[in-house]
Amino acid sequence: MSRRLEAIAALARADVRERVRRYSFLITLGLVLWLGAGTFDGSVSVSIGNSQGTINAAWVGGMMTVVAIAFLSLIGFWIVKNAVDRDERTGVGAILATTPLSRLEYTLGKAASHFLVLGAMVAILALCGIALLLVQGGGADGARGGFDALAFLGPFVICGIPAFALTAALAILFETTPGLRGGAANALWLFVWVALLMASTGAKTPLMDPWGILIIQKSMAAAAHAQLGIDPSNFTVQLNPGMAQAFPRRFLWTGVMWTPEILASRVAWLLVAVGIAALAAVPFHRFDPSRRRMRLGLPGGTRAVAGAGAATTAAPTPRREWPSLIAWLPRGIVGSELRLLVGGANRWWSLVALGLIVAGWLAPLTAAKSAVLLAAWIWPLLAWSQLGGRDARFDTEAFVLSAPGALTRQLPAAWLAGVLLTAAMGSGVGARLAMAADGSGFAAWAAATLFIPALALALGLLSRGNKLFEVTYTVLWYVGPLNRTPPLDFMGATGAGHPVVWLAATAACLAVAFALRARQLRG
Repeated sequence: MSRRLEAIAALARADVRERVRRYSFLITLGLVLWLGAGTFDGSVSVSIGNSQGTINAAWVGGMMTVVAIAFLSLIGFWIVKNAVDRDERTGVGAILATTPLSRLEYTLGKAASHFLVLGAMVAILALCGIALLLVQGGGADGARGGFDALAFLGPFVICGIPAFALTAALAILFETTPGLRGGAANALWLFVWVALLMASTGAKTPLMDPWGILIIQKSMAAAAHAQLGIDPSNFTVQLNPGMAQAFPRRFLWTGVMWTPEILASRVAWLLVAVGIAALAAVPFHRFDPSRRRMRLGLPGGTRAVAGAGAATTAAPTPRREWPSLIAWLPRGIVGSELRLLVGGANRWWSLVALGLIVAGWLAPLTAAKSAVLLAAWIWPLLAWSQLGGRDARFDTEAFVLSAPGALTRQLPAAWLAGVLLTAAMGSGVGARLAMAADGSGFAAWAAATLFIPALALALGLLSRGNKLFEVTYTVLWYVGPLNRTPPLDFMGATGAGHPVVWLAATAACLAVAFALRARQLRG
């Protein structure tokens, strides 16, 4: 047992050291500091009705914990979910495959690494909370005076540790499970996170509260109701960048009463997280090519050659290709880029895409604009995410950059291919808006058609991969059109689109893309 724990600890320690040396970690810390700074100006807030708690150790600790769980659990998952893929790409996995490290030790070690990275973010947010307490609270702790360390740290430890352990465990489960490792999982996590958040805020008992938010919410709301008569259901967590909100009413909250039931529920969720991390070992291929191919359902496999100490791969079984739309795609460089975007799509993806296109033509225009278009412009997410980052991912940059017209022909062609795909998916809605003489609606549709692939191209070149676009676009799509937030509604689903803004964003994205490609060409 001690050897196993040492192996898990060593793997987690090595993984954390590798992560903290990366620029992405510094960017993440900057994001956390921005989140913490938002609590100073009121753009990040926890409130009950039009009131907040008095600035004391209990309130700041509880508020920061809720903010951390509500936002860092979403962003943090995307940040840590790349450990297995990174080990595969860098060849570390092949080295680990030759060691006695078991699949269980690997998944538990990676989950521990995920948790430590998330814990570092929470620790920085806690330091921001102490700064807030000193600046706005003067070091006082309500009516009692002094700094109550238990009231401040209790929510972080009791509610935060199981919540982030659960996030870390789900990240490693997604990484090792076939079908959940790719870009679709990055989008899927948003909906899993929303479901967990709704379950947490709507739970009836602490045992049904995965994030632990309900525990803090009920305690704060009870104090607000007792002192100010405020409806305890009016509990909100807000993130409004640049839009500070003032709360004229204050109530005194001295912290959660940590009952045995609450403590037992948090220990239970911590054990659930450990169980999920252990479960992730079941589908994990342990970097064995034959086992990985069998789990992915790929043809061929790897078999050991007796006495040779090597492996050979059986020839793949010929597979009958399913007829697709690729056969009559346009030729030329734009057509070639379009074939690269959709050429790997299977029959089910193509059937759903075709169904969404037909629905855009046949559904009532209001429903087509507000519902069908939403689905049609999230379905090609993985196709768009290839723009800009595909060459780095498949090590073809040298070929592309050495070809004539890499800046003036290939890059515009890649963007135009994305525009054609976007326009095709929303063709029914766009044509009907034009026929209905809905000028503002068609302008919003056209601006989005140009903006989406431009964003994909810029973020792909910037990150040299697909994850940044997949995450950014999914969040933008969810917060803007899906949740009817007018400033972020780039599709015009609310009827209040701002096409000029999104055309300007398109120009900015293309300028960034051309600047990045020019930099690549210089060396």
